[in-house]
Amino acid sequence: MKRKWLGIALAMILLLSMTACSTSGDETGAATDAAQTDAAGETQESTRAEGNQVAQLPDYVASDYVTLDSYTGIEVEVQDGTVTDEEFDTAVNMLLEEYATTEQITDRVTEEGDTINFDYSGSVDGVAFDGGTATGQTATLGNGGWIDGFEEGLIGKPCGEEFTIEAQFPEDYANNEELSGKTAEFVIYINYIEGEEIVPELTDDFVKGLEDYTCGTVEEFETVYREELTQQKTAYMENQAKNTLWNTIVSSASFSGYPEGYVDAYSEDILANVSAQATVYGYDLENFVEILFGTTMEDFNVMVTEQAENQVKSEMVRNYIAEREGITVSEEEYLAVVQQYMDAYGYTDMTTFVNAYGVDVVEQQCNSDALFNKVVQFCYDNAVKIPVTTEAATEAETEAEG
Repeated sequence: MKRKWLGIALAMILLLSMTACSTSGDETGAATDAAQTDAAGETQESTRAEGNQVAQLPDYVASDYVTLDSYTGIEVEVQDGTVTDEEFDTAVNMLLEEYATTEQITDRVTEEGDTINFDYSGSVDGVAFDGGTATGQTATLGNGGWIDGFEEGLIGKPCGEEFTIEAQFPEDYANNEELSGKTAEFVIYINYIEGEEIVPELTDDFVKGLEDYTCGTVEEFETVYREELTQQKTAYMENQAKNTLWNTIVSSASFSGYPEGYVDAYSEDILANVSAQATVYGYDLENFVEILFGTTMEDFNVMVTEQAENQVKSEMVRNYIAEREGITVSEEEYLAVVQQYMDAYGYTDMTTFVNAYGVDVVEQQCNSDALFNKVVQFCYDNAVKIPVTTEAATEAETEAEG
């Protein structure tokens, strides 16, 4: 089942080692970091959690731990993919927002509160330093986060003219000790001040310019787009039904215990990734947990253990059904999941992807996902599906809210 992460909190709890792995920062990120003290908030760096404990664990026989009376013939409601007018209008508006542009103001000087787009080139004693040059950067004047004198020097300046400012690095500048305490000169060019967002209208000319569609009129586009949304909603509703079905199956199972080391391993992997994210944003783990989850480390550890236990239970049931039904993963199915991860994280070369995350992590995660997909599909194919119309589902939601 294709996973869709809806927020950082969910990602922190649910994802294992692959989701917190990283690439190194690029040149633009390094340049921005050189001029800013709040590097974690402005650069594109991330970290990879150390190892993957689950990938190192031995296999086990699920039937030694799981008792499950039935996993076929279970009733599950499946809503159809009818797209309501309200949903369609919302989708169209979201599409138009994707093509929104920003008004570029160039006929006045900058003021505090402006968001500007600018280029800069820094030097110390006439010598350019690493990471001191960047183009197309943005900053909201007055928000802070830049080295002393930098942001102040951008206020009250014209667009389209080159000028020079001085700014001083802090005495304990950890990002580059050689720059600590030194005064730098920055040649600045302000490209424009960001104005109001300009959202395009749905016109024939607009739809003709859409690369993903070959429509000549709004009417043609609306027909094609509604069909596409219907397919997407149908797939989404099917996935929702699969989730409901799987939760029902896992909830009906009985467990005599857990395979040795598995709950601890899942817990350690989750904590390792949360810790890695805390480092990225410049926090220690305890403060990060308090800010992000609004809880103490003690309560968070309980939460992590519960999540780890749920993951292990789901895995055990998956393995139990796979053992009973002789379900295995083919090379093609495994590679399909690898490709999904590569697409999600922007990799085009498999060797680079595997090297970035580690062979053990890739094999464990992708084989696990492929087997899960196949087992859930087996259960869904053998379920009793109860069709539910969008109209009936909407009425039920309205009654529940009332």
